[in-house]
Amino acid sequence: MNAQEPTSVLNPDPAAVVGLVEKLVEGMWPRSDFDRKAWFERLGLITGAAWDEASAVPAVAHYSLRTPLAGGEISSSWTSYSGRFLGISMQLYSSMSTDNPSTRQGYESIHSQLTARYGEGNNPWHDPVVQACVWNVNGRRIVIRFFNLQHSGVMVSVDDAGLATASEAEARRRNAPTHWNNSAEGASPFSLPGMGAKI
Repeated sequence: MNAQEPTSVLNPDPAAVVGLVEKLVEGMWPRSDFDRKAWFERLGLITGAAWDEASAVPAVAHYSLRTPLAGGEISSSWTSYSGRFLGISMQLYSSMSTDNPSTRQGYESIHSQLTARYGEGNNPWHDPVVQACVWNVNGRRIVIRFFNLQHSGVMVSVDDAGLATASEAEARRRNAPTHWNNSAEGASPFSLPGMGAKI
């Protein structure tokens, strides 16, 4: 056997991952916490503890999540944005080695099945190291990424596309350089209106 060939059956099965993605994409997206709880119950999703500090009230809040995949033993989370349900993220086929063949097989299998269902996705980030593919389906954004830096891993997420765009825009605003008087970058704080000038 070639050392680069996968040596074990993938857990969870990529078809099961794609099946859960399909369920997350179809139907109405939860618009209240009551709806989210009922939706989670129907899908066999169990919410866990908040990841954020209780003292902070972030715009995007993170919670642990147990899915029915792989006996609930995969690392998963769900997020909210400004109190509204944003989406779900799952970390799959993680390995401590770079370019792990089983991890790559998991990514390629999920990618090909999603492509068969939703057509060709796109990669808006064009990152040569982290392969990614995005589909916009029924107001949802499906993202799959293959991380291949020091470790290997696959991330699959399904978000409300509009809320995801809004949360990313807010994150960019928060991380933008700020100036002492909220002036435009490069504006001098010493440029004062001249005497008698109309303000």
